[in-house]
Amino acid sequence: MARPLIPVDDILDRALALLDDEGVDALSARRLAGDLRISTRTLYQQVGNREALIRALVARHFANLRLEFRDTGEWESTAVSWCLTLRETLRAHPYLTELMSFDDRRVITDFVGDLVKVARNAGIPASLAAECCRALVNVTVNHTIVEVRALHDPALSAENAAEAESMARNLPLTIRWILSGVHNDVGPSKHTVKQPWRDRRIIGKD
Repeated sequence: MARPLIPVDDILDRALALLDDEGVDALSARRLAGDLRISTRTLYQQVGNREALIRALVARHFANLRLEFRDTGEWESTAVSWCLTLRETLRAHPYLTELMSFDDRRVITDFVGDLVKVARNAGIPASLAAECCRALVNVTVNHTIVEVRALHDPALSAENAAEAESMARNLPLTIRWILSGVHNDVGPSKHTVKQPWRDRRIIGKD
């Protein structure tokens, strides 16, 4: 009698555990199949090759997430808060974040609907609001990937480590530059949100 197939979720759970505990090099078909006590052939039949497995891991991770959304009542501070929440979510599984491809970011953009609504309520045109939010996602992901790579790079020099830490601290400032550009494109007569550099509540340490 043939042995029943192991649930795909069990495979993905173990794969994510390997990534979190031991890093990217541990995520091999041989290692994963051995841990699950199945053959590599069975593993390939259920989740495909390593690239397919990684894409499935990323998709499932974000499909199961519920990114906290907090409307502060002001567009800029709400956007900064959302981006920092996204960064912490990505940092929770640093090796998985490092393996993200550009296409994986489309999964994250499903979470920005509420942020776009706040931008629209602030008087930002729909097309500009959508482009701005996509830019915020890309900047946040790029910054976070640099951060998580620095966390486990044994060859990282003290100078490069300091630069990575500086990038982490400067993410809120980078976000505010984007928001300032949107403010200038729209013009002060079309909406009345506060200039981000004047909002003392979002300037403190992250």
